[in-house]
Amino acid sequence: MFLLADLAELVRRPFTALRTIDQRRSLAAGLVALGLSITLPAAVAEVAALGPFRPPANLGALPSLTAQGADIYARWVYMHRFVLPLSGIGISLVLWVAAAGVIHVIARTLGGRGDFAGLAKLVGYAALVGLVALPVALVDALLKLQGATRAEASFGQLAGLVAVGIFLWQNALLVMATRNHYAISTERAVAAVVGPIGVVIVLALVLIILGIVLAIVAQQT
Repeated sequence: MFLLADLAELVRRPFTALRTIDQRRSLAAGLVALGLSITLPAAVAEVAALGPFRPPANLGALPSLTAQGADIYARWVYMHRFVLPLSGIGISLVLWVAAAGVIHVIARTLGGRGDFAGLAKLVGYAALVGLVALPVALVDALLKLQGATRAEASFGQLAGLVAVGIFLWQNALLVMATRNHYAISTERAVAAVVGPIGVVIVLALVLIILGIVLAIVAQQT
C-alpha cells in the first residue's frame, strides 16, 4: 500500500517525501492517512480497556483533596474506558482539521500562496507519522490487559517519551510542509504552526480539567 511506502519515506527522507506527497498525492489519500492515524490508536486503546481497574499509585503521598480527585477521575475513566477512545476519534479529527484551518489562515496572512486542500493532505500525512509509536502503544495495552502493574509503570514512561518525541516530530513536519506548500520562510512557517498548536494544547488542558471537575461533582452528588 502506498501509504506505508509514504510513511517509510517520511521516516527516511522527510524533506523529499513531503515534496513528493504535495505534488503527487491526492486529498483523498491525505484524509485516509488522517483517518488511519486516529482510528488505529483508538483500536489499541480499546484493547487496553479490557484490563482490570487499578487505582492511581501513591495516593497516600498526595494531599487528601488531590488524592480524592485523582481516585474519582481514575474510576470515571475506567467506567467510560470503552467510550473514551471512540469519542477521542471525533475530538482528534476536529482538532487536526481546526489546526489545518488556522495554519492556512496564518500562512496566507503572512504572504503564502498555497491552498487549504493541499495543506489538509499534508496534515493527514503528518498525523500518519504517529503510527510509528503504535507498536509501543500495543505493548503498553497488552501490559494493561495482563494487569502487570510494575512492568506497565516502567514501560509507560517509555511510552510517554515516545509520545513526546512523535509530537515534536509531527510539528517539525508541519513546519516543513507549511514552508514548502505556501512558499514562505521557515520563520513564518514556524509562526503559522506554533499558534494553532498552542491553542490545541490549551484546549486539551481545559478539557482535562473540566473532566476532572465534572467527575468529582458527579461522585459527590
